[in-house]
Amino acid sequence: MCIDPSMKPKIRRLLETYVEQLFGLDDQLVTPELMIKACTFYTGRLLKTHFYTWRKIAIPPTNEDELLAEKMEKSIEYDNFRLKRCVFHHWYSYVKGRKERLKDTLLRVQQMFYCYKLIIILTKWRDKARHKYKEREDELMLKHELQFKKWRSKLKLRVNSKEEYISPQQNVSEVFLVGEIPEFDVSQLPKRTVLQIFSYLSLRDVVICGQVNCSWLLMTQMSSLWNGIDFSTVKNIITDKHIVSTLQRWRLNVLCLNFRGCVLRLKTLRSVSLCRNLQELNVSDCPTLTILPCVFMHDESMRYISESCPGVLYLNLSNTTITNRTMRLLPRYFHSLRNLSLAYCRKFTDKGLQYLNLGNGCHKLIYLDLSGCTQVTDSALEMLSAKCHDLYVLDVSGCILLTDQMLVNLQMGCKQLRILKMLYCRHISKEAAKRMSSIVQQQEYNATDPPLWFGYDCEGKPLPEQQDITQLKDSELMAEESTYSSEEEAV
Repeated sequence: MCIDPSMKPKIRRLLETYVEQLFGLDDQLVTPELMIKACTFYTGRLLKTHFYTWRKIAIPPTNEDELLAEKMEKSIEYDNFRLKRCVFHHWYSYVKGRKERLKDTLLRVQQMFYCYKLIIILTKWRDKARHKYKEREDELMLKHELQFKKWRSKLKLRVNSKEEYISPQQNVSEVFLVGEIPEFDVSQLPKRTVLQIFSYLSLRDVVICGQVNCSWLLMTQMSSLWNGIDFSTVKNIITDKHIVSTLQRWRLNVLCLNFRGCVLRLKTLRSVSLCRNLQELNVSDCPTLTILPCVFMHDESMRYISESCPGVLYLNLSNTTITNRTMRLLPRYFHSLRNLSLAYCRKFTDKGLQYLNLGNGCHKLIYLDLSGCTQVTDSALEMLSAKCHDLYVLDVSGCILLTDQMLVNLQMGCKQLRILKMLYCRHISKEAAKRMSSIVQQQEYNATDPPLWFGYDCEGKPLPEQQDITQLKDSELMAEESTYSSEEEAV
């Protein structure tokens, strides 16, 4: 390697500086041997640096192409692996979902097969049961016919044998009554037939039939016959003692009780609480509950009934003197109440009607009768419509304080309302009633004054007890003419 002579001094100074820095010696201590070593070391380092620089410039282009090709192959291989894994994942999800759908389909097919098998079994069992039942009934009817023929033949023989002993004053029908008791007995009829026969009799007739003989007594003791007891048919002759004893005996079977117009006392109404399975109760028009001092007695009796009979679905309190205390008991215990009649009950206020929304409340009401309740206003029905969303039938006939705002509240809250009766509502306009008629299926409306048989005038004041009968009849005819349905006539 040739070095320019002009560069030698500079190189020498650089070498000396490098040696001083390397060995930390002074200028006087730099010997020729050290200088040669330093020059050789510096020259080697310089050659090495230049060689590496040249190699980086000359060699890398060929090596980078190989590296890029290798990296490309690896990236392609990795990309293919990722693609295969993604495809496999989708395929696995599809196969898994397919298997689940096949499994569900198989389960449905098994259920359908099981149901079809059950239907076949039940059909065969029903046909066999009907066949056996028909055979038994045919056999029983044949037996009854044979007994009846035998009985008629005996009567004929007895009549023929006793014709010579009949006196002129004696009728032939008396001869039939003289003979023995016939062998044919009604108690041998099927139980369902006997039950259907006795279901047409009143309570008094059933009691009389039970006094005929032992077999008739057993027929009147069937539990299904006492599911519904109507005391209103014998309200003038039955006593509280008989009512209490009847309810105590059939307390587990009674589902419906009707005390309409009966003279009831607190002890009698307390006996109603024994009927735990009671579903329908009617205590309307009870005369002992129309006297003012008996108001609290009615509230007390309703407290016993409500606490002991929570399953009541139909409750009729029309034309009684219930107060806000009774109205407060209804939502507390009658959570399943569906039908409620408060017609002509004028002792409770709007606050009492608002009690129906307390707690669980009577929110399942589908029928509500408020006809003749002159004290009811729009505020009470506003609270009622906000909770009773299932209301289907509403009767507010004769509620003279209601206005068009009541209809607006019903449209917002009672979406299921289909039958609306608002006769003699003087403050409800025809335009509001016409708009309401397009929402409900059946509507009865007029804006005339309430008739005399409602018991109060257009201002809600009670009328005198003595009224002309002809006027009452004329008012009833006018009421019938003014009543119409929204489906038949425009409002």
